[in-house]
Amino acid sequence: MKLGVIVSPAAGWTYDELRELAQESERQGIESFWASDHFFGGEGFPDRDCLEAWTLLAALARDTETIRLGCMVTAAQYRNPALLAKIVASVDQMSDGRVEFGIGAGWKVNEYQAYGYSFDDAGTRVDQMIDALEICRRLWTEERATYEGKHYRIRDAVCAPKPKQKPHVPIWIGAIKPRMMRIAARSADGFDISRHGANGAALTPTDLAAAIAEIRATCASIKRERPIMLSNWASLELEADGIASLNETLAAYAAAGLDRFLFNFPKERALEMVRRTGDLNPTSGVTH
Repeated sequence: MKLGVIVSPAAGWTYDELRELAQESERQGIESFWASDHFFGGEGFPDRDCLEAWTLLAALARDTETIRLGCMVTAAQYRNPALLAKIVASVDQMSDGRVEFGIGAGWKVNEYQAYGYSFDDAGTRVDQMIDALEICRRLWTEERATYEGKHYRIRDAVCAPKPKQKPHVPIWIGAIKPRMMRIAARSADGFDISRHGANGAALTPTDLAAAIAEIRATCASIKRERPIMLSNWASLELEADGIASLNETLAAYAAAGLDRFLFNFPKERALEMVRRTGDLNPTSGVTH
C-alpha cells in the first residue's frame, strides 16, 4: 500500500507553503501529493486564499521531480471537458508522466452558485461526469475525437500533445454511491472510497474492509477483468506516541486490499506531520 498527502481544502495556503509541503513529501519518500478541486473554503470562510487545483498542479509539476501529482477529485462541471482533457494532458507532459486524474460529479452547491455554474440534480451531474470522462478518454487516445453526449459534445477535436502516460493518465473516480461505483468499475482505473468517520476521521479497518468488499462485488457483477485500484483518505494528526497504533491500522488497510492511503494533515502542523511519516514502518505491504 502506497502513502500520499492530500490538501483538502487548499484554502488558506500560499503557493510557497504548498510547494514546501510537496517537496518535503517527496524528500520523505511519500508516493503522491493531491489537491482538492475547490475555489474557496467552507461556508464560514469563503474569502480565504485558495489556489485553483490544476494551475497548482502545473506549478508543482515543475517544482517537484518524482512524486506523483493528482486532483481528488476534479468536479466535472467546472471546466469544459475538452479543455479539461487538454489541461490534464499538458500537466502530464510537464511532469514527465506523473499525473493521476480524479473526477467526480461535484457536490459543493455554494461554490456552483457563487461562480454561476448550474447545480443540477444528482443524476444529471453524474450524466455530465460520464460525458466528461468519455470526452477526456477519446481525446487522450484518438487522433481526432468525436462524441455526442447528453450534455457535452466534441467534433474532430484534437488533443496534442497527448498525455505522457499511455494509453492515458490513470483515471480515478471518487464517490460513495452505488451508481458511481458501477461507473468506476466500468470506466476507471481506480476508485477512491470517499467515506470517512466523524469529522473526516479515518475509517476503522472493519469499515474500510466492508467498503472494499462492496466495490469488489460491484466489479464482479459487471465482470470486470482487471483489478481496480483502491484509495481512501482521512483527516488526522500524526503524533509521535501514535506511530505504533497507526502502523497497525495501515497494516490492516493493506491486508484488506487498499492500494493507497492519503493523509490530510492540519495546515498548522502539516510539515511536521509529513516529516514524521519517516517513522512509519513499511510492514505488511505498506510502503512510502
